[in-house]
Amino acid sequence: MHKTDISTKAQTHIWPASGQVAEHVLMYVVRDTRGSGLDGLDQLNHFPASPFCCITWMLEGELALVQQGEAERDQRLPQIFLAGCQSQYGISVNIGERHSFMAVFYADAFHALFELDLSIVQDRFVDARASLNLQGRALLEAVALASDDAERRQLIESHVAQYASPLCANPWSRLRKMGKNLSLRLSCSLLGVGERQVQRRARKEAGLPLLGLSRLWRAKRSHSQILLGLAQGHVPNWAEHASTQGYADQSHLIRDCKDISGRSPQQLLNDARNRESDWMYRL
Repeated sequence: MHKTDISTKAQTHIWPASGQVAEHVLMYVVRDTRGSGLDGLDQLNHFPASPFCCITWMLEGELALVQQGEAERDQRLPQIFLAGCQSQYGISVNIGERHSFMAVFYADAFHALFELDLSIVQDRFVDARASLNLQGRALLEAVALASDDAERRQLIESHVAQYASPLCANPWSRLRKMGKNLSLRLSCSLLGVGERQVQRRARKEAGLPLLGLSRLWRAKRSHSQILLGLAQGHVPNWAEHASTQGYADQSHLIRDCKDISGRSPQQLLNDARNRESDWMYRL
């Protein structure tokens, strides 16, 4: 388990998935603002565009979506909601004190586990109870009734483990584990279908169009390397980082970061260090 904390008492607890389940589940996150006295802008939650599918159980409190990209939103979110893959950054706001448990899935695994066409939840936040298959809905209720976070994680991992063997053969899983920028040619080769079919399958099975998926997978690798370097006391050299992470140059890195987070890499780093509302970027 890892815990992040800055100036307030609000807590973020992070657990990576264990064993073979880590092939399909990225992590579990608990956000707990109870007793912290957060108010004003500190009640906001900034989040990036994302190639993952996330189920959030609001154990206490509520959330409302207030912004996606440059567009304002006014959507009260369900008690258990599913966030599909997001092509835009966004902002939500806590309504009262918040205690939530989140399970973050690789999108292709989520598609296979819950038999859901991911194109219908792209850039959406929907009621998970109305979206998953019968087995998925049973899991939702079991996790909601669990006594603690350890039991919640165990329930999810037991569910995923039942389907782990066929999931490992998923071609999208092979593509993301290669750690390369996606190309249409490579995708066609591994999926054994033509270009048009690859594009259709990418949205349905992996959550986003192929180009968007490639950009966000690269951004995730980039973000992980920055966090690793910061933990080791390194100051980011953005030009060198862009070169090693597969960007054409530093300007390319900055453009992508602004599309994904709404800010340049240095602005994002400064904000994440100082703003409670950017807690998600510290994960």
